[in-house]
Amino acid sequence: MSASEGWLAAAVVPLLGLLPVLWYAATGAPSSRLVAQNLAQLLGALALLLSAQGFGRPDYLDVALVLAVLAPAGTLVYARFLGGLPPARVVRWTALVGVPSAVVPLCVAAGPGRQAVKVLVIGALLLAGALVTSGGSQSSTETEPEPEPDAEPGRDPRPRPAPAPDSPPREASPRD
Repeated sequence: MSASEGWLAAAVVPLLGLLPVLWYAATGAPSSRLVAQNLAQLLGALALLLSAQGFGRPDYLDVALVLAVLAPAGTLVYARFLGGLPPARVVRWTALVGVPSAVVPLCVAAGPGRQAVKVLVIGALLLAGALVTSGGSQSSTETEPEPEPDAEPGRDPRPRPAPAPDSPPREASPRD
């Protein structure tokens, strides 16, 4: 077994993990689909990183870089439309375990140079994106504060500013 076959065998691991994730993305609830989309982008980027070394094509690193930059932004946009981002421990732990276990050997194989720096940048972006999007968020809709229970109905509970001392007294309005 040659070195390139070993890298390609390693690239199959995230691809095999991608199959149930895609099934879940196709059949789950909308919030679960968002988590599955987030995990799919992470696994896809890891497969691209490992495939770049296996096929000897550094161009695949550029695709992984674009995916690492744009996918978390897309997840956050969808989360905005769905009203919040559910917490996803599976994405967080996949990133914390999978990214270093792929990036460190790739940097060692690439040796010192531009390609190793690019792999490190992609790994950092994948980790940052996964940690930001896996934390969850509250609903993006703001609610109006409820009036105090002892306030009169139909009356604004906020205090009114005091009239200036040199102005004539104000007549009572029907709201008072």
